[in-house]
Amino acid sequence: MRVALVADAGSIHTQRWVTALVARGVEVDLFSERRWDGSPVPVHYLPKSRRGRIQVPLAVSLLQRRITRLRPDIVHAHYASHFGLYGALSKARPLVVSVWGADVEVFGKHHPWVNARVLRYIFNQAQAITASSHYLASLTQRYTSQPVAVIPFGIDIKNFRQYPENLVPEFRWVINKALDPVYGIDIILKAFSVLDARGLTTWRGRILGIGRDHDRLVKQSVALGVSDRVEFLGQISSPSLPENLAWADAGLYASHRESFGVAPLEMMALGRAVVAHRIGGLTEVVSEGRTGLLVTNNVPMAWADTLAPLVASPEKIRKLGENGPQWVASRYNFHDNIGQMLALYRKYAGKGDV
Repeated sequence: MRVALVADAGSIHTQRWVTALVARGVEVDLFSERRWDGSPVPVHYLPKSRRGRIQVPLAVSLLQRRITRLRPDIVHAHYASHFGLYGALSKARPLVVSVWGADVEVFGKHHPWVNARVLRYIFNQAQAITASSHYLASLTQRYTSQPVAVIPFGIDIKNFRQYPENLVPEFRWVINKALDPVYGIDIILKAFSVLDARGLTTWRGRILGIGRDHDRLVKQSVALGVSDRVEFLGQISSPSLPENLAWADAGLYASHRESFGVAPLEMMALGRAVVAHRIGGLTEVVSEGRTGLLVTNNVPMAWADTLAPLVASPEKIRKLGENGPQWVASRYNFHDNIGQMLALYRKYAGKGDV
């Protein structure tokens, strides 16, 4: 089978899909604006996005010509409002469109009189639509009457294996998200300053990742008096990520918007619990009371109230972490998810007029 993927080659998610498909014997051609040095498949570069989308006609024309020459069995566009639009305008058939999150959660709400129509057009051109969560599928259904297949973006449980329980006396936490305002990292820092004021100081935290909020968050940690126990480790390489995550007892996710939740699943696969905002896809990936806890009010005081018993007795959250590996393996095994996607490909391959 030959598949043309239209996606962001610079995204780790795209790279994982490509690598997994190749391992299953699929011949892949990747169309992208960003580079992927060391890509195992041919990368066909599209014009980079510019304000006003003036690059769209050129990108679509290039995509049309290459697809006509390559004659793939499936064209799969990831991220509806961008690469999905390219796929729809190119009249590629059969076309699979995968929504990622903000392409439906955010794009459709901005200038809805235009963007909602754009999404309806894109989905109307697709033979199949996929989403990583039931929550995201329900949002997508606002713009199409077609069924939306839920195929999670799961975890490679060979790389994220269960680690032994931590035995240190302090509560350790980690955040493995981009340092961006949407992920509410400032709420977590404020919550721990509240705990300090209550005399609950036996905790340490690590923040992994990079982003535009880095400098502000570092300054905030100093101003709140927690910088002596919060480490900013920056971008962690994939091979060393499991070990860095397993250092903690729990992953904390105060996201203001979250369509799925790969980062929490990574923690749970390692045998670590999760404390997350009760929102969007996080309510699906976290089994409350079994693999973690959910915080209803996404404000520092509510987080402090939830975290206080964990700082006082870390063994409470460590017990929940023991349930994570089985939960992830039974529902979010990436190898199973690849099988689901291949089954969808086989259903539509060669059916360009469906």
